[in-house]
Amino acid sequence: MRLCEDEMRALETYRFSSKQPDASASMRFSRLLEDAEQLASYVAHVRDEMGAANDAVAASMLVKRLSFLAPMALYAMSAWNKRLLLEPERIWLDTDGEGETWMPRFRLEPVEAEMCGIERSRWREQAVRDVFAELFAPLIAQLRRLTRISPLVLWENVAIYVYWVYERWLEDESLALVADRLRNDFRFLVHEADGRLFGQKDNPLRRFFKGASGMQRTTCCLYVHTTGGTCCQTCPLRARQRQIG
Repeated sequence: MRLCEDEMRALETYRFSSKQPDASASMRFSRLLEDAEQLASYVAHVRDEMGAANDAVAASMLVKRLSFLAPMALYAMSAWNKRLLLEPERIWLDTDGEGETWMPRFRLEPVEAEMCGIERSRWREQAVRDVFAELFAPLIAQLRRLTRISPLVLWENVAIYVYWVYERWLEDESLALVADRLRNDFRFLVHEADGRLFGQKDNPLRRFFKGASGMQRTTCCLYVHTTGGTCCQTCPLRARQRQIG
């Protein structure tokens, strides 16, 4: 089934786009997973745009921006009981407009979703697997090979968005009717989901969870090593500086 106009507008919060961009500014997500040269070129572009100190820093910034894919899919799952069809070849990264050549929007072709029509726990597992095991796990593995960055940094970049959006959704009065489902899905994601749903031995969302999205990170996202970048409020480097000083 296709998403309605109101649903597509709601997903624009997470950088979803239904507009056709300049073809030269679009690329399928699948190319980042399948074409090592294309991935290296994309990382180099992010490095230049952000003044990143090296490719590892650029890889972290890239994953932070692509992480919007997770709340986009999870919102559909938890708020509407719909599983976005997110095969990598369906997802286009569009980088024209607003001068945001390093801040993509996500276009799905076609824009389709599957309504929960079976036992929800198995359906939810598939929705989670689609996002984390099929999109982020292979991307993080490729970036690790390319830049030698720790995958822990990249997984925590994804995790903090998941914590943050569920907190906000649970505070949103317009979602009060589905609050129980939101809580149950968040508990599943962080505390119950098997690592295999993330393409990992262990659940990375459980590893980094400290009780609230504003809690200190375990790893530094490396934003401090970009032009104009600073330590985030939850950065472990900031905490160490406080201890020393």
